[in-house]
Amino acid sequence: MIRVKQLFIFLLCLNITVVFSQDDDVNDVKNGKTDTYVPTYPVAAIKVTDSIYMLKGKGGNIGLCLGKDGTFMIDDQFADGSSAILNTVSRLTLKPVQFLVNTHFHGDHTGGNKNMIDAGVVIFSQENVRNRLLAEIRGKAEDSLQKIFEMNKEKFMKDGAVEEKAIEGAKRASGIVEDLMSKDNPLPMITFAEDLTFYYNGEKIVVFHVHNAHTDGDSMVYFTQSNVLHTGDAFVNGQYPFIDLMNGGSFDGYLNGLSKILMMANEETKIIPGHGDVASLEDVKYTKSMLEFLTSRVAYHYMDRKSLEQVLAMKELTKEFDDKGFGNGFISTQKLITAIYKDTEAKYGNKGGKN
Repeated sequence: MIRVKQLFIFLLCLNITVVFSQDDDVNDVKNGKTDTYVPTYPVAAIKVTDSIYMLKGKGGNIGLCLGKDGTFMIDDQFADGSSAILNTVSRLTLKPVQFLVNTHFHGDHTGGNKNMIDAGVVIFSQENVRNRLLAEIRGKAEDSLQKIFEMNKEKFMKDGAVEEKAIEGAKRASGIVEDLMSKDNPLPMITFAEDLTFYYNGEKIVVFHVHNAHTDGDSMVYFTQSNVLHTGDAFVNGQYPFIDLMNGGSFDGYLNGLSKILMMANEETKIIPGHGDVASLEDVKYTKSMLEFLTSRVAYHYMDRKSLEQVLAMKELTKEFDDKGFGNGFISTQKLITAIYKDTEAKYGNKGGKN
């Protein structure tokens, strides 16, 4: 019996040692002894300033502002990472997440919305983000409805009903639209057209719309006191950017967004990109010069009637950037040049053309 008690005490002490060790790791991050705290799950907390952290995980980079008022979050990655993300936040502060800003609508930045709403978080976004998320929900609902209709077509049309009436019958029978809208609602509760300002944790936090850059609903978030800027995917560091041409993005808009960063930031500004490591002003300048060079060269070759295949074969165009690993991210060299070519084609039409 004594040995059992001794074993129990030993295991208890071992457990306490592990917990204290984890807490010490977090305190080291807070106290500046280390820049990165990596927990046992795939979310890393990277200290940017005394009160601002970047979380890296499966999706886009998350921004956190910690303070006496609570926790302010930027983006929330994928749904399956919400538990790990909130666990990481709880290791950095006792204050819960109160506010969250979606920088755009893509799932690697908004996939955790529903879980955050369930946790009591209030979500803000530019109005186009909400509209596009809503369109996605409706699209999924219509797809589900069509499947239900096809599976039960005979039943719904047995009385000679036209297909339109039959689909309405399927809709009433399934309740699928209402179910998706009410139970799986990932939509921001508050939207804005251009700018939004928070006074929170001793910071003036300015959220501003960047027009038609990565998408048509991009926002950047600037912490004025800390001089930290979260760009969302309107800037990614060390990799080729994804310009979502199908959802309002454009290369001209993306370049304008980078110009906006350069007007706001200075040499001391710490920049949290949508993807990649914490960046500096020089990193933004390099990305901007890279895109200006590539868009101008592709436009030149397009106007010279070179085909997409011919431009893609010009490996020297991107060699400098490929050698730095820019094509190793989500967007490959081929995808970037193809997107630039299509954007150029849409802009100039038949003024260029193909051989």
